[in-house]
Amino acid sequence: MEASEDIKFNVTLHSNEQKEINVEVKHAETTDGIPYYICKVDGKEAQIRKDEKWEQIWGSLTHKQVDELGSAISKHLGEL
Repeated sequence: MEASEDIKFNVTLHSNEQKEINVEVKHAETTDGIPYYICKVDGKEAQIRKDEKWEQIWGSLTHKQVDELGSAISKHLGEL
């Protein structure tokens, strides 16, 4: 997947109360070119990446939120 450091977009998550949460997502890459995503959820930053599955590399999201956020990012980027 080709992406740029300047790619920003928003996705929607659902809280435990089924309330929609708007998440600002920014694409970034490590110094060796591995992509990850900086996500602002309720004013707090989290970072996730996709290896074999979506995983959190920094932040305090639940496993369910990481999975839902990863799915929303994949859908936004047009991945299967």
